[in-house]
Amino acid sequence: EEVRQHLGRLPSINPATRTLILTGYPNVGKSSFMNIVTNANVDVQPYAFTTKSLFVGHLDYNYVRWQVIDTPGILDHPLEDRNTIEMTAITALAHLPASVLFVLDISEMCGYPLPVQVALFHSIKPLFRNRPLLILLNKTDLRKMSDLSEQENELIKSMAQTEEGGAPIEFFETSCATKDGVDAARAKACDLLMEKRITQKVKMGKAETLKTRLHIVGNAPPTDRPPCIPQSVLRERAGESMAVDEEENREQLERERMEELGGAGVYSVDLWRKAILEEQTWKYDVIPEILDGQNVVDFVDPDIDAKLAELEKEEALLLQETKLRDDDEVLDKWKGTKKLLGEVHSRIRQKKLENRL
Repeated sequence: EEVRQHLGRLPSINPATRTLILTGYPNVGKSSFMNIVTNANVDVQPYAFTTKSLFVGHLDYNYVRWQVIDTPGILDHPLEDRNTIEMTAITALAHLPASVLFVLDISEMCGYPLPVQVALFHSIKPLFRNRPLLILLNKTDLRKMSDLSEQENELIKSMAQTEEGGAPIEFFETSCATKDGVDAARAKACDLLMEKRITQKVKMGKAETLKTRLHIVGNAPPTDRPPCIPQSVLRERAGESMAVDEEENREQLERERMEELGGAGVYSVDLWRKAILEEQTWKYDVIPEILDGQNVVDFVDPDIDAKLAELEKEEALLLQETKLRDDDEVLDKWKGTKKLLGEVHSRIRQKKLENRL
């Protein structure tokens, strides 16, 4: 069960994909560099051996996926004296075909002097054989290269010595605090590894197998097809004049139209003048008014004015009738009727009361 849990905590590393490995002394800025160039979130602390195992991050460069491996710090002592954490980094350097970025803290804020860091580089340099190698001079925001002594400069230059036929080692001044030089170092490491992988595929013959899987189809033009020469070119060859009256063909500007039609404040821009319609007479048609998704014109009676006039005339005729103008007589009759109805209702109530008794 413990073995199963330990294997579950191990990062998923693809040894066949494009890989960048960060290595160097503890607390030199490897994890900070990885957090900048990838989407990882490795813990960064101001003490040594913060990273105790391999951490994997991913980045996109030139439309392909890359994995970046942050290794634990390595100390400069014999191989048999290294602990399990250091051997994790040594194993990754020895077995993963990747581009190596050796991080060097020139400010010595990591707690290890510059000569000790250079000695570590020379001791593990055999692990970098046949791999693209870059040396990152980190923490330049705390100490510039110009502030180094001659002895320190000589030590750094000694790191650039390579075997005969080996690729030259390049140096990059970086700062994870200001992010200066980080993108340039990342791009160079990716380019070197990509170039090496392509070279290996060509040597192994994989490029030829790729060509056999491609079939390019091309149709040659017929030999009897006549050439297509524009009429303007033919007229020019014949010596005809190609002069064109520019004033006739020049389109009138909107400002000129404004000055012709009354000037500013009087002229109104014709927005439909250049409208491309099937019929030119449609440009200035009245745009229908839409209410609740329906055309208002569909509900308008064209004879509404005539009908309204007839209703007003009929109403006037009715008002002229004498029967409707005798208001006082009608009210008197209504009052008499109400009085009679009241007496009848009173008698009915009295009769009902006598019947109950």
